[in-house]
Amino acid sequence: MKTIKSITLALVLLVGTTLFAANPIADKVNKEEASLEIAQLLKGPLFELDVDTHASVLLIINSENELVVLSVDTDNEQVERYIKNRLNYKKLKNSLEIGKEYRLPVIITSET
Repeated sequence: MKTIKSITLALVLLVGTTLFAANPIADKVNKEEASLEIAQLLKGPLFELDVDTHASVLLIINSENELVVLSVDTDNEQVERYIKNRLNYKKLKNSLEIGKEYRLPVIITSET
């Protein structure tokens, strides 16, 4: 009887942790919400561009749930500084996986 209870408990723990840890729908929702939150942080640059500028931002989430910008791949140095200043060490309300690197495409549009 004790063996059956132990096996049942182990099975319940295994199924519960598997379902909790591998929830791709929740992960996708968190990424989308975090992406919208990051877009809000990048809104309203105080400079003008003649053309739309693309950048690829590599960032990681630290243990304080803050963004840490590792690199910004763009040809425009002003855009690179702007992205780093706006995102580096900003806390996110939506949690992403700590220690995981994320690549974020960014387009800053011109006013023309």
